[in-house]
Amino acid sequence: MTNLDNANNWWGGEGRSQNRLSLLDLIGNETLSIELAAVLWLFVENKTSILTAARPQLAGKTTLLTALLDMAPRRYNSVLTQGRSEDFSFLDTTDAAKTYVLVPELSDHTPAYLWGESVSTLFDALDAGYSMVATMHADSPEQVTQMLRQPPVAIPGEQLHHVGVVINIRLMYGERDMIRRVTAVTLIEPGPKFVRLAISNDADESSAFLESEQSRQAVSKRINADNLATLLAQRQAILEEWLASPPNDAASFAGRVAKFYESNPSNTSE
Repeated sequence: MTNLDNANNWWGGEGRSQNRLSLLDLIGNETLSIELAAVLWLFVENKTSILTAARPQLAGKTTLLTALLDMAPRRYNSVLTQGRSEDFSFLDTTDAAKTYVLVPELSDHTPAYLWGESVSTLFDALDAGYSMVATMHADSPEQVTQMLRQPPVAIPGEQLHHVGVVINIRLMYGERDMIRRVTAVTLIEPGPKFVRLAISNDADESSAFLESEQSRQAVSKRINADNLATLLAQRQAILEEWLASPPNDAASFAGRVAKFYESNPSNTSE
């Protein structure tokens, strides 16, 4: 078990993680908006499960998840799953209410990923109060749940809401670089029921963020808060201040988040 301060090594080793992008970097390169970053901060602060999804490789799924983990309070710990060799012995030694389970990918593509019966065991752990961050190769939250329903995984419908928040990422190719954009954020409720929180369309430059009362109520319920607008405005203002005051690298950003929680103990209460 490791504190989330060290969780960035889960996706590629020490050398790769040293140069990883921070959430501020991802806002700056327009992978996601600052408004969306603010609501995702609240989700992570409240240990909500998050899954990033994109069909192609190199879409930035794990990069975004790792940046989001920087916003977790230090009271949370993490466990890195070991793919096909995972025995879930951590269930006997960890506190479900304080533990994020890190899943590099839900698929059968390599032995390092979770699939089949192991995913069923994972979702039983989520039933018990654990949370997860994970990635999948899928184009939509509906496709995510469809893949999880099918054998050899066969997650029952009553457990699918444990996926939590699905973030869809689109990979595009510019003249010089690859361009990554968050195109949709969806909260999965029991049913499963899909509540769209944000949608972005590069084709016509349209976007929507928490525009419906249903979406706002769903977020408020998930983070157990009745002052969502105030919390979002506060987090957005903080992110704007940090963006305007470099450095914005991952280590500096994580340090700023830690100081925020130290100065706001109500956000780190048990």
